[in-house]
Amino acid sequence: MLPFGVVCVVLLGFVDLTLAENIQSQVVDLNDKFLQVKDSGLWFVAFFAPWCSHCKHLMPIWEHVGHALADRNSAVRVAKLDCTRYPSVASMLKISGYPTIIFFREGLQIIYNGEKKKEPMLDFAVKTSGPIIGEIKSHVDLSEIRKGTKEPFFIYVGSNFEDELYGEYSFVASQLFSHSRFYRMAPSLVPQSIVLPSDSSVIVFKDNSYSLFDTNIGMNLSEWLQAERWSIMPLVQSTNIRDIGQTRLLVLAVLNLVERNNESTEVGRFHTMMRRTAFAARGIHELRKRYQFGWLDGSEIANNIVLGDMPQPNYLVFNVSSYEYYISGDNPSVITDKSVLSFLERIVGGDVPPLGGRSFCQRVKRIVYEVTTNLYEMFRAQPLLTSCLFGVPLAFLSIITYSICSSDFSVDREEIYPEDESDITDSDDHEKLD
Repeated sequence: MLPFGVVCVVLLGFVDLTLAENIQSQVVDLNDKFLQVKDSGLWFVAFFAPWCSHCKHLMPIWEHVGHALADRNSAVRVAKLDCTRYPSVASMLKISGYPTIIFFREGLQIIYNGEKKKEPMLDFAVKTSGPIIGEIKSHVDLSEIRKGTKEPFFIYVGSNFEDELYGEYSFVASQLFSHSRFYRMAPSLVPQSIVLPSDSSVIVFKDNSYSLFDTNIGMNLSEWLQAERWSIMPLVQSTNIRDIGQTRLLVLAVLNLVERNNESTEVGRFHTMMRRTAFAARGIHELRKRYQFGWLDGSEIANNIVLGDMPQPNYLVFNVSSYEYYISGDNPSVITDKSVLSFLERIVGGDVPPLGGRSFCQRVKRIVYEVTTNLYEMFRAQPLLTSCLFGVPLAFLSIITYSICSSDFSVDREEIYPEDESDITDSDDHEKLD
């Protein structure tokens, strides 16, 4: 007879399984009729293939996204479409990889390129489904937005929505509203601590502070909005590194998520020092215009940039467009905020030669590095499988090569002219002579 505790565990597992099966899915299964309704309403669609391992990993997370939006009573309909069953839809929408996630907003298609995690996808859906430019109607609205929004957000201050500044502001907002938040409000709602340079202006609130757009900084409004939509030191990943480094050089601190906020570790102290340096650089006009600070979770991206091992903690300066980078060469234990600022000023002055780049030799070096790195990672993760994967074909190739090289292709004369035939021919000749 089974113990009572074992029976309870089995029953609880059965109840949990039954409840899980009875939970209604909030993800709509689409078919080829979707092409007729994609331009009406708000759709957040994952295009997948059943054989795709990344798609299989995404599906449970996608269900969570559907339930989270349903709990918020959002108008966004979360859906999925099997591209192997409906290839015409995939062809029409130009789906080239799996999974592909697209937000459909009244005829506008916005591809999601962020992390395949619940919170980033949910935040993307909320931003993309909201108004392109929200309206702040009271001091209470402004206070709640400042308290509840951790990311940078922009506010157009003015009452003339026909002027050139608002026209450029609304155009950039229509391009970036799925990534950043844009608002507008009347000048009377501006806090007394903020002094506007003119009747209409643009303010960015971030990192518990604010900045005003100034036409004398050498950037137009579009460039300024692109540059200021990042916090003082955001997490830089492969999915956003090009966007963050679009207008400025990246100052990347090589850290790790576990020790980053632990002051007792070398990584934690280095992170604090780099944040202090980032705030100091913000107060220097030339550095603020040229640099954007960020941090890396691990050394993988840094290793791919320098084509080698980048220890933790450390930092480098990276140009996304040219793939050039700068390294101070100082020991991480002696790096200070002043030494970092001095190094950045030397880069601006042209005193530090760049490394890397996109030359032919550098591209060949990168290919070799990527191949060897991938092979090493394969052997480290699955040594037996990798050995079979490469060993078996190499063994067959070796056998075939050895067989070809050791074979004797010379032809013996007796194989063409047998000895018996020669004897017969000689005897016939003797008979004719007789």
